[in-house]
Amino acid sequence: MGVKRAAAAALLLAASSCRESAPVPDLGATSASASAAPKAALVSAQRMELAAIEHRRASALIVDEHISSRNVETRRAAARALARIADDRSVELLQKLLADEDSGVVAWAAYGLGYACQGHASENVRALVVRAASLGPKPTAKKPVDANRAIAFALARCGTREAERTLRSWVSVGGPRAEVAALALGRIASAQKRLDDASLIALLDAASDDEPLSGALFAFTRLRELPPNIQRRLLEVATDSLEASGQRRVFAVRALASAGESAAEALSEILSDKKADASERSDAAHGLGRLGETGQQLLGEKLASLIPEDTSKLSTANFGPLVATLGALKSPLQPTLAALQKIADLELPEGGSDTQRRRGVTLRCQAASILAKKATHSKRLAACDPEDAGRQGALAMASVLDRGTIVGGRFGQWKKLVESEDHVVRERALALMPSHPEIKTPHVFLTAGLQAEQAGVVATAANVLASYPDRASARRPRKLRRVAGDPAATAHEEALDPDRSLVDALTAAFEKKRSADDIEVRAELMSAAAAIQLLRLKPKIEPYCKSANPTLRKRAQQALRLLGNKSVTCNEFTPPKDPPPELAHVVATKTRLTFVTDSGELSMLLDPELAPVAVTRTVDLARDGFYDGVVIHRVVPGFVVQLGDRLGDGYGGAGKEPMACETSPVEFDRLTVGVALGGRDTGSSQLFVTLATFPHLTGDYPLIGTATGDWAAVAQGDVIQKVRVEEE
Repeated sequence: MGVKRAAAAALLLAASSCRESAPVPDLGATSASASAAPKAALVSAQRMELAAIEHRRASALIVDEHISSRNVETRRAAARALARIADDRSVELLQKLLADEDSGVVAWAAYGLGYACQGHASENVRALVVRAASLGPKPTAKKPVDANRAIAFALARCGTREAERTLRSWVSVGGPRAEVAALALGRIASAQKRLDDASLIALLDAASDDEPLSGALFAFTRLRELPPNIQRRLLEVATDSLEASGQRRVFAVRALASAGESAAEALSEILSDKKADASERSDAAHGLGRLGETGQQLLGEKLASLIPEDTSKLSTANFGPLVATLGALKSPLQPTLAALQKIADLELPEGGSDTQRRRGVTLRCQAASILAKKATHSKRLAACDPEDAGRQGALAMASVLDRGTIVGGRFGQWKKLVESEDHVVRERALALMPSHPEIKTPHVFLTAGLQAEQAGVVATAANVLASYPDRASARRPRKLRRVAGDPAATAHEEALDPDRSLVDALTAAFEKKRSADDIEVRAELMSAAAAIQLLRLKPKIEPYCKSANPTLRKRAQQALRLLGNKSVTCNEFTPPKDPPPELAHVVATKTRLTFVTDSGELSMLLDPELAPVAVTRTVDLARDGFYDGVVIHRVVPGFVVQLGDRLGDGYGGAGKEPMACETSPVEFDRLTVGVALGGRDTGSSQLFVTLATFPHLTGDYPLIGTATGDWAAVAQGDVIQKVRVEEE
């Protein structure tokens, strides 16, 4: 243990002993006992104490002495803790902190009020607007947190009409606050899938001004349906913005698809521009995929130009746009046939690297799947993956099966997939069930899924069952109707009669001992039990109503209401006795992780300032070799690279207690590193790297650092061979 870690651990232990001696810390005694200590040490001890409270989610331990402390560092730590706890008690204290003279305190208080807006929207928006007026429009602090930015994003999270009007007025007036207001309106568009016409016009005006806002088109990247007059104006403004650089151009490329089919030519040119950024070209492919027959036609015309002349170039960043293009193609139109056939018949390198061969198989199977349409006996489909029971071939077959009814011989093909030894293939096959009610004996396959060893297979089966409980029985009810407002609820005109084997399998899966971070599995099993009205599990669900984990409490409340407790609320819980072990040895300096991968060396520079526990957890895992040999399980060209799951399906973690979210009002720019989540306070070992700027992620995921290297060249399935850890 280094000197800095040892000092932090000593401070935390001192704070912990005080907490254990009494339910509420005796701040007077603490101050007296530390009177001889240097002032800096006392402040550090208070910050560590507040960090422990934050991670225990114990808002009752934050008192007036914290928020009125003369030391600004203590007030900032208190505001940050309350912002991340964000329960009803926190709201009252955060509103007091919003009036603080320090901009850092104000920023955290604003962020917390936005996060806790549900049930407090009117009062929180009013408080935020008033504080913004007294704050002034200029930036209030350097990164990482800025008060005006935090207030704008808090208003967006609340999303009320008053919040939208306020942000729109900031955009229209212009000035330093306009830029963050434009991004905040995009957050509203992302959450609500709409904006007032007045807001859309204000953003278009700001995007075409003499000094255009770089983020003015962000909102249009999050909208799918726009009035014709707005589409015409958007096409004009976005096309002009393509001449710009940086964030303004990035948003223009993504916004074009929302302008309708008239934007197809512009997107087509971006896709074929070899000088354009790989993420922009991938965005262009995604956009064309949304533009109906016109988009499909142009995707087909450009496909041939994207094919490398030899497979040695498959490891470059050109691979991402090609994968994105194949993913956007819906059917093999005539102009596409020759190019698709060329890709499906791509020769795999003999004696070459596994990386090149694997990428070749990926492309072959994508192309073969498109060419096959609904034909499961396609020769190219059968030959695309040379491995017996290869994953890529099986996933391509699943896509083909999804295009038609799964009966007869097609049912036999699907049965092979759903019984595969490859759990990723099983999950994909199970996920087809909701859209294919013709699958016979669905309860048999769901029962087998619930009995699986892999958490992801169990969670997928439970999710299908929760959404479509009629699949639980060999006998279907005659009439079903969805319950408005609850996607997991189905009201039945005729009572369900779940199969006994399925009931036993669900019960056993629920009672099985699982890793502490298997939150998603537990949550899905609760929903499944409620959906089929499995009352025997109600007593076992009730303890989750008081769980320290908010994701489990939320899902338990939904389940118990479906099981008859219509008015139950699951807001109260007993905070865990101890803070996370990482706080006893927090990483105190920026730390670089260098990943030696199939795509070359890539790195992350982790900064503990905003997320000390998440950074410490990640560094500890890297030092222990956890990431060595791990497959990069998710790559969305132009969006993210995700890693850190040894199971390779997105459901795995480190087997440790899930981390309390250390979210913040700091934007996810290009090559930002975040902690992947499956709900609030569910982080474990999975990380993601953004391949471009994505403001809609801000505040929803812990931001722990920045990445360097050609992450756009990474392909799904690449392997992390080893990780080097270096303190900066």
